[in-house]
Amino acid sequence: MNNVILQGDCIKKLKELNDNSIDSVVTDPPYCSGGFNETQKRMAKGQGITYKQFKKTGWFINDNMTTGGLVWLLRSVAVESFRLLKDGGSFCVFTDWRMYPHLAPALESSGFRLQNMIVWNKSQMGLGRGFRPQHEIIIHLVKGKPKFYDNKTGNVITEKRVSPTRRLHQTEKPVQLLAKLIRVITPPGGVVLDPFAGSGSTLVAAKREGFSFVGIERDPEYVEIAHIRVGEAPKGGAEDAI
Repeated sequence: MNNVILQGDCIKKLKELNDNSIDSVVTDPPYCSGGFNETQKRMAKGQGITYKQFKKTGWFINDNMTTGGLVWLLRSVAVESFRLLKDGGSFCVFTDWRMYPHLAPALESSGFRLQNMIVWNKSQMGLGRGFRPQHEIIIHLVKGKPKFYDNKTGNVITEKRVSPTRRLHQTEKPVQLLAKLIRVITPPGGVVLDPFAGSGSTLVAAKREGFSFVGIERDPEYVEIAHIRVGEAPKGGAEDAI
């Protein structure tokens, strides 16, 4: 089941996939740190969301989940991903500095080994005062002895943010950033899985680099957007045009 975008709950859909069928997992789940950007996060009274706002917007919209809920969910995703990954495969999860200490040990407890902490340098500072935010984190875990396929990428990757005027998802990541991650951890012709596919950036990056992909997204609107983006993306190592 390659080059597909599945609509539905990621845990249920992951259970439908075959053991040892995936070469790498690259995903960007909600951070649940109180908002989409640093200003919102600093102003939040706590990680997660208030009951009043939860009732208004729903369970998994706009970073609604609590820290405990996110840890439970992502560990469940990690358990399924461990089953799906081939030996030596990598599991890469975007997060921020607030959630890293909660998520890293929980993900490692699913069977993975914590391999690295990758930093995405956005090249420009965000809004705020003091030490203004300029980075996000990718937790890198491996199944067994890691296998790598590109040695040209360091653990600090500099790529500009996707412009708000061109963004199709609130937390959309640059395709070229995702392509750099995928090249390091995915063999030629391999399959990349994204359980939180959103608007499909990981899938677009995989296609452009010549890899197969499996995406899972619960929101039908984003599934449609992802289908359009993947359909329009060139295949096989083309540079990012975003």
